[in-house]
Parts: sequence; C-alpha cells; structure tokens
Amino acid sequence: MSGFIARLGIFLLAIISFAAVLIYGGGAWAPLPEGIPDSGQATSWTLQFAVFAHVILGLRVFGLLVTWAFIAPTNGETISREGRTAVLHASAIAALWSLSAVIAGLTTMANVLGVPFREIFRQGFIATYLMYLPPSRSYMITALIALTISIAGVFLVSLNAISLLAALAGAGIAAPLLNSHAASLGSHSLALTSSVAHGLSMSAWVGCLWAVSAFVKAKDLKVVARFSALAATSVAVLAVSGIAAAYARLDSISDLWLSRYGQIVILKTVFFAILMALAIQIRARLTSTGSLVKFLSAEVAIMALAIGVGVALHSTPMSRISPPLNSAGEEILGFAYPPPPTLSTIIFGWNPEWFMLTVCLVAAALYTFGVMRIKRNQIKWSTLRTISFMVGIGFIIWTTNAGISMYAKVSFEYHMIQHMTLSMIAPIFIILSTPITLALRALPAQKTSDHRSLREWILAFLHSGYSKLITHPLMVLAIFTFGLYGMYFTPLFATLMGSHTGHIFMELHFLISGLLFSYVVIGADPSPRIVPYWSRLMITIVGLSLHAFFAIALMQSSEPIGVDWYIQVQPPWITDLLADTLAGGSIAWALGEVPMFLLLVTVAVMWSRDDTRLAKQLDRAADRDGDADLKAYNAQLGALNNRDNATNE
Repeated sequence: MSGFIARLGIFLLAIISFAAVLIYGGGAWAPLPEGIPDSGQATSWTLQFAVFAHVILGLRVFGLLVTWAFIAPTNGETISREGRTAVLHASAIAALWSLSAVIAGLTTMANVLGVPFREIFRQGFIATYLMYLPPSRSYMITALIALTISIAGVFLVSLNAISLLAALAGAGIAAPLLNSHAASLGSHSLALTSSVAHGLSMSAWVGCLWAVSAFVKAKDLKVVARFSALAATSVAVLAVSGIAAAYARLDSISDLWLSRYGQIVILKTVFFAILMALAIQIRARLTSTGSLVKFLSAEVAIMALAIGVGVALHSTPMSRISPPLNSAGEEILGFAYPPPPTLSTIIFGWNPEWFMLTVCLVAAALYTFGVMRIKRNQIKWSTLRTISFMVGIGFIIWTTNAGISMYAKVSFEYHMIQHMTLSMIAPIFIILSTPITLALRALPAQKTSDHRSLREWILAFLHSGYSKLITHPLMVLAIFTFGLYGMYFTPLFATLMGSHTGHIFMELHFLISGLLFSYVVIGADPSPRIVPYWSRLMITIVGLSLHAFFAIALMQSSEPIGVDWYIQVQPPWITDLLADTLAGGSIAWALGEVPMFLLLVTVAVMWSRDDTRLAKQLDRAADRDGDADLKAYNAQLGALNNRDNATNE
C-alpha cells in the first residue's frame, strides 16, 4: 500500500509541475480573439495531458525494452525470466501509450482546425484531415508503432526481437518531435535534429534509470556499470542537443532570463543537473554498506519534476520568431532562394543538414577511435583504408551540407548530383575502408553467458536471417531498383520532397541502398552469405543496365519529374522545369555509369586475382606432397575403369 501511495505521489508531482509550468510559460489554453476558430478549453487541456501521457508512457516502454535487451542479465540468446516479465509489462504499457497517442492525434487535429473535440466525429473530419495534417499524422504513426509493440511483446523473447522493439519505441518517441512547432523556424534542421536527439537521449537516460532502479537497490555493480556507460552518453547528448535546441529557439542569450521560455529552460537545466549530482552520489555509495533509499527517493522526485517541466517546455511559445521571406516558395523551403548556380556557390556554399552532419562526424570519430585502438594493440591497418573512409564521409558531408544541398531542393538537375553522389560514389569509398572488419578487430572479444557485448551484437546482426535476406542478390537489386523507378516515376518523390523528414528519408535511402549494393559486390567485409564472383558480376551488369534505362527514361521524359513540388519552389533562374529534368537525366547517366563500370572492373579484377591465388595455393600443395591429390584422383578413375571392365567380362 505504501508503495502505491509513493508512486501516486510521484505521478501527481509530475502532473503538478507540468500544469504549473504550462500555465506560467503561456502554453495553456487562452481565449482567442473573436472571429478566430477556437477548439475550446476542454480540447486544449485534453491535448496537453494526452501529450504528457504519451511522453511518460513512451519513455517507460523505451526504458524497459532497452534495459532488458542491452543492460540487464540475459539467458543466452533470449531474455531472462525477469526480463520476460518486464517485456510483458512494457507490452501492457504500450497499449496505453497507443491510446494516449490516438487521443493526442485527434485533439491535435481538433486544435489545428479550431473545432471542439466532439465535433471531429461528424462531417468526415477524421477521414479528411487526420492523416493529412502532419502533427496529427505523426501521433497516429506513434499509435500504430505502440500497438505493434504491445502485440509483439506478448510473443517475442529473443534478444534480436526485443532490440527491434526498442528501436520501434525510439521511432515512436521521435515521430511527433519531427513535426513539433520548431518546424516553422528558419533553422528548422537544427531545431528538429536537436529535438529528436534531446527526446531520445532523455528517454534513454530517465527511462533506463527507472528500469534499473531495482538493480541499483540490489547494488548489482555489473548492471550499474553498463547503465552508467549509457547514462554518460545520454547526458552528453542531452547537454549538446539542449544547447542546440535553445540556440535555435531563442533570439539572443538575454532571452534565457528575459523570456519565459528561456526561464523554463534554465529551470529544466537545474533539475537535470541535480539529477546528475544525485546519480554520482548513488554510484559512489554502491560499494558501501549504507542505504540508498533516501538518495533514490530524492532522485525519483527530482526526475518527476524534470519530466513535467520538460514536457511543458515542448508546448511553451518560443521567443524566436522567423522573419517573413519574400515569396510563398521560400516560405515552403524555409530559406531564401539560392542565387543562380556557380561553381563557387555549389562547392563552397554552406547549408547544414544537422542530422546528416552529426551522423557523419560521429562515424568519422568512431572510425578514428577504432584505428587508434587496434594500433595500440599492434594490429596493422592500412592508411589507405582510413583515407578511403574519410573521403567517403567527406562526399556525404559535401552533398548534404554544402551549397549543392540548397540547389538540390529547387532543381532536379542538382538533386540528381546529390543522389548519384550518395548512392554511387560515397558508398564505394566507405565499403573499401572495411568498417565492419575494423569494428570487429577494435572491440574486445568478451563473451559471457548473461550479457551480449557490442561485438557480439555486430556478429549477431551479421548472422541474422534479416541480414541474409537483404544481402541476397535479388533483394539487393530490388532495393536498388525501387530507389530509381519506384521513387521517381511515382508521386512518392514529390511527397517526400515536401517535408524535411521526407527529404532526410530519401538521403538515407540513397546512401543505405548504395552501401548495400557496394557491400555485396565488393565483398571486402565479413558477410552473412558467400556471394560467388559470377553472381557479383551479374548484379553489377544488371544494375548497370537498370541504371542506364533509368537515365534514358529521364532524358526522354515528356513532363517534369516531381512537378508537384518543383513548381511550388521554382526560383527565377529556372525557366523550364522540363529542361531541368532532362539535365538531371544527363547527370544520372554521367555520374552513375562511371562508378558502376568501375565496380564491374573491380569485380573482374578481384575474380582474376582470386583464381590466380587459388592456382598458386594448389601448385604449392602439389610441390609439397608430390601431387598427391592428382594421383589419388587418377587412382580412383583407374579403379572405376577396372570395375567397369570386370563387370563387362
């Protein structure tokens, strides 16, 4: 009974802090001027508390799944009995998370349309607007993800499956953040990237802290050590993303203490600083005989206050307001039209896409760390591989952050340069650097029965059925073909170009499909299946042919590709959208065929060298044993011949 009262008190503390900060910051309902549609006070508060429930429940599900997949003790390749109970608990909470997301989606739609909640069930509002409006659509996506977790969690027990559910939970948390009110800012790339990083790192830290509290009380040092590594990373990401988020949302440093948004940011920072201090104290006392109850109680209370403040901050009006741009097309883009393209503006311009930039910098840092680690262990590593990786990363950074990235959003010709670089050029350099081999050599080969190390996670993924499926030659070609024909010759291309999230999805698809194609064809890294050289050669030839037909189809197109998007954001220096499409087809031909041909030559050379190497090995073996294999083969043929002769007689 006392435990229930304590949990209820913590929940009420979070609710009170949420409501108080929401009212103070101006995020609570207030009557609108006459003539402006208003959904009403009841709908507004229902929305706010539905969002609050969505955050709390999503955080709890994410924390449980991450903890029992990556931190807590396991039972070989499956979760333990305690883990099974925790996953069933997460499954039940996921059902409530799905319900809260549905309510948040419906009330968001009502709030945007300015109608009371009860009215949306009439006149076809749901069928017309629920999946059309990005904010309500994002909550419905989260609801579907949470429902999937709720159902799948009842049946799944393997570590691979639970890790997949954890990834889905992370996607469910991120979806609404991609359509937050920060999307209207001029620096929306920084605002949205920092929001997602902040939300996921906070969920990982607080959610896993909640989940491992029993291990902390029991002073399980192994589990606490694993959590500490995750917590340190999460806190670092939380701090950096918090600074970036504040920078994107505040006009000046003085807004931190002059605006209510800034004041709430400071309050939230203080709460999380206290949480970190308490965590350090608890970690220091784990090896002592004293009780941790007081410290844990204080930590839980501060955590509840911090969560309430953080969720309320999400709905607080920002002090920064983006100045209006000169045209409707520029408002859609979020930035002014770039000037007519020159070599200088294309190569040296700067328009950072913070998500891709962050991923590339982290990848480069990890690769560098891996090289340093294996060299400390006196393991040789080719400098050319390191250079190859950095060149590939450099191409990705350039094509997604330099001036070309601005032109790619308004011109199909420059979009195709971006596409070809991401899918055809950068992947070859990255795959030649053998990053998987580096990871397996750099990570310690520690194997225990109750926990899967990072190196074992990589090996488990390589040997999984999913990896075997996506590295099948036919699947590789299918993914490659979808990126060409399924995207550009359907309305999907214009739809994805119409949102920041869709544009990132395209960039990731181009890059991942190119990496997969090069990974299977080059075969320099460990692979879940052995693909013979003749099969690699056929994949490259078919891919070359498909790409050639694609480029020809573009060059012979009678109407612009993605016209529904490009006509909205057409800058003055583009006078003919069809000519722009035809130029894009020429780029696809020029930039695509050369890398594919180089891959073809590379496979042929590797095949020839492999045959030569095999022949030399056989010759050396023959010299050592006097050609024993050939003599044995001839003896076997002679015996068969003698048997046939005896039978005929």
